[in-house]
Amino acid sequence: MTKRLSITLKDVAAEAGVSVGIASRVLGGYGSFSEKSRASVMAAAKKLNYRANGVARSLRLRRTNTIGVLISQISSYHWTTFVQGVEEAAKRAGYGVILSNTGDDPAREMDCLRDMRERGIDGIIASPLDRNVRAFRQAVDSGFPIVTVNVDVGSERAAVVATDERRAGADAVAYLSGLGHRRIGLVAGDLELESGRLRLESYRVGLAEAGLESDETLVVYGNYRRDEAYAAARRLISLTEPPTAILVCNESMTGAVLECLRDHDVRIPGDISLVGFDDPDWARFYSPAITTLREERYYMGKLACDALVSKLERSGHSPDAAQLTLRTRLVVRQSCAAPRAAPSPVHGLVGRTVAPADPRSHLTD
Repeated sequence: MTKRLSITLKDVAAEAGVSVGIASRVLGGYGSFSEKSRASVMAAAKKLNYRANGVARSLRLRRTNTIGVLISQISSYHWTTFVQGVEEAAKRAGYGVILSNTGDDPAREMDCLRDMRERGIDGIIASPLDRNVRAFRQAVDSGFPIVTVNVDVGSERAAVVATDERRAGADAVAYLSGLGHRRIGLVAGDLELESGRLRLESYRVGLAEAGLESDETLVVYGNYRRDEAYAAARRLISLTEPPTAILVCNESMTGAVLECLRDHDVRIPGDISLVGFDDPDWARFYSPAITTLREERYYMGKLACDALVSKLERSGHSPDAAQLTLRTRLVVRQSCAAPRAAPSPVHGLVGRTVAPADPRSHLTD
């Protein structure tokens, strides 16, 4: 007697004593059926060791159970941690994840968006570049499910997961001014990106709240690139009156600034205090350990995925358009101290105390 190589949906229906249509509904989790039919079909499927044909089900439901994630830099701690959160939530919800690295290239980002839509991806999580915001808004308005990260595309149908960028830098400035720093430098990000603009804005808000004058010579631009951040830090420490503290606007630039300070024998925190955005693992192990602004990237990834799945399943109770905002936390370590004296400019290169706004927001790690 020849052994059957596979069990079909028809076999399950016959074993359960129901129609193929009812068996399909039960196993596919859609439509209506009685509890008796459900129990019979599930028992039959288990007895026969039935495995559903995922491709056929996808064609029938016009779904792939796959979501896309567009990220700017796959090597960034910020994004790798975020993607881990997305994958965890997607797995729990029964979805696969396809990842595309855009490299902060607007044309490449648009190619990724078009490619994912053409491949039938159910929905996308992305942080669109300024130049592409309109295209993403049009995609959302057309009914394609998208959840954006730290970018509002301006659609009533869009869901946004964001961190409070408008307060993060201000909290860091409040902390540093509370230690006695009056000249606080900033290594800013790319102003073509919303995060770059908001972090610069929050730094200026912090200065105003602390009663400190804004000095544009203390603002230099690393544009989220290591080489530019290194050069920017070099300009700061070359000033005739260098800053006594520096705030750096992302992880990769923090590494470049630390390298520059080391190369020019500038001690942390003896000569200059330092606070970095993002909180990579190495910040705890660096000597001295680096004080950082921690954005809960893993949790953000989970929230973004949950919001997208809710849109896809239409089972959430929240409106289609929603904004979830998470607070950034200051993690206090050993890279900041009261200024001992105004540091001197690097040789051969030329060139009011306020308590922190919310001490309870500070963490020690």
